[in-house]
Amino acid sequence: MTIELDLASDAPALPQPTAEPARASAADTPATQALDTPAFLRLFQLRGAQIMWFLGAGASRSAGIKTAGDMIWDFKQRLYRSQKKLPPSAITDIGEPAVQRKLQAHFDGLGGFPPAGSETEYSAYFEATYHAPRDRRSYLDELIARGKPSFGHHALALLMAEDLCRIVWTTNFDRTIEDASAERFVGTGRLVIADLKEPEKIRRAVDENRWPVYGKLHGDYHSDELKNTDAELRAQDAEMRRNLVDACRRAGLAVIGYSGRDASIMEAFTEALDEGRGFPGGLFWFKRSQDAPYPAVTELIGRARALGIDAHIVEAESFDELFSDLLRFLPQTADKLAGLGGAARPRLSTTKPRPVGSAVPAIRMNALAVTSRPALCRIVDCKIGGDKEIEEAIAKAGVDIIAHRIRDGVLAFGRDTDVRKVFEPYEIKAFDQHPLSSRRLVKEGGERALVRDALFRAIATRPGLAHERRRGRVRLVPLAGAVPASVFNNDKAKPVDRVSGLVPQTSIAWSEACGLRVDYRLDQLWLLVEPTLSVALDDETPDDVVEITREFVRERRARRHNRLANAMLDGWISLIVGREPSARLKTFNIADGIDAEFEILRTSAFSGIAKT
Repeated sequence: MTIELDLASDAPALPQPTAEPARASAADTPATQALDTPAFLRLFQLRGAQIMWFLGAGASRSAGIKTAGDMIWDFKQRLYRSQKKLPPSAITDIGEPAVQRKLQAHFDGLGGFPPAGSETEYSAYFEATYHAPRDRRSYLDELIARGKPSFGHHALALLMAEDLCRIVWTTNFDRTIEDASAERFVGTGRLVIADLKEPEKIRRAVDENRWPVYGKLHGDYHSDELKNTDAELRAQDAEMRRNLVDACRRAGLAVIGYSGRDASIMEAFTEALDEGRGFPGGLFWFKRSQDAPYPAVTELIGRARALGIDAHIVEAESFDELFSDLLRFLPQTADKLAGLGGAARPRLSTTKPRPVGSAVPAIRMNALAVTSRPALCRIVDCKIGGDKEIEEAIAKAGVDIIAHRIRDGVLAFGRDTDVRKVFEPYEIKAFDQHPLSSRRLVKEGGERALVRDALFRAIATRPGLAHERRRGRVRLVPLAGAVPASVFNNDKAKPVDRVSGLVPQTSIAWSEACGLRVDYRLDQLWLLVEPTLSVALDDETPDDVVEITREFVRERRARRHNRLANAMLDGWISLIVGREPSARLKTFNIADGIDAEFEILRTSAFSGIAKT
């Protein structure tokens, strides 16, 4: 048996609350050389006001608004059900790979529709579903009205307020930027908004140095000139495009959440190259690490670099994560991050850390906020069974991946070649991406198990630590000689004289250890750090040795309260996160598959009486 002392009572856990389509791959050649996010952050600190932002649909996904890829499948299922005269219950999960294959086979058989992944797919299916412009507008009205500004939109509004963002362009119809800036500026008068109805407003604002400016290239979704089909895009307002081209000749541009599927926009970017005179602040195209950009994007970046323009493809996992990194890094915004609109969590009050000796008590918890987690994983549709069979298949293949079964298939992190090697013997039918939504992390299931295992593996990459699973529990143990007792001791408390050894009068080994758990509470993923004392006893250990060992454990834990328990918690947190305010950890540190990356805050949660 195993005795594991749980000191969570001295460091209480978090309390219970009250009742896009495939793209062509491109090699990372010098013409399309990638720039990493840290390098962009340093660059932006110097050039901030010289760089405009261009937002695509991906920048609004976390605001609850569907991307073009999401809408394409919605159009397909509406067309299919109407043709087959089926009720909504006939297609319950449009994201299921088997459903998507069935829908695509239907339209491929009909003919007359573009192939899956075509750049004309969105407009063709939208026009086929709703032929009248007013019906398309009604569809978008209903879809977009549910969207609320995400963290990234509030962050962009803060950059506007700090004069670090003067011009923003978008092809989106939603009002997330307008709503976020209205909250930041306490009104709607500061932001200059121009759409297809009033394109001249941008030119006047730029000439008069009135910032910030927001250009909506495809028209505000309330606009009478809403444009959504290929024919309409080709006739897109010439003055609006001219404003974009002229602006790109005077400033740099950062593009995020945009695929590059609109030929008219890409033509404008190409024209703005202006034989190397365009984009004086640089051209930066952000993409997720697991995606390959459209050929039109790599061609644009390649041409720009050939002309001597500072142009790069930059990897960033999401719009919100990039702007979180940006605000944390910039001296003008770092101290404003905590109070940013859209960052507050329900049922949590924003408060400042209390000074030592404060009369209002606070209870420190052993919960560390996981502020960033993977948004996607791989999903494999094959004939393998449950988790036990999956574990056996991974062991047989001799590869290093993390995988769990859900109803729709097997979710996995790891190199794509390794994932395929494990599941190819089980007749792979589909090999796709799967979004990891917050609502599926609330309860125990395949998604939560996958994220939890990936987080634990990422933590185990920290120096001096080993990751063990014993009888359903996961814990960290210090490697022999790698963690000194001083890690857990400070000027006010010295709970540890050593981190491992033998129980006196026995040959039983003991070690300090740290149990790990995850929970999803208050709309937040938390890592629960539980200092423990681990002593391994097998079933044949004599009773007198068991009793001596138990007494040793009781004595060692008896004095660990208050300051001593606090010092133990500090020690384990420093081993996991380090001494910086937060740590970014990767599970595999790979580029040829889907990796899991997390950011963990060093400051643990606490509870107390909030002053109102």
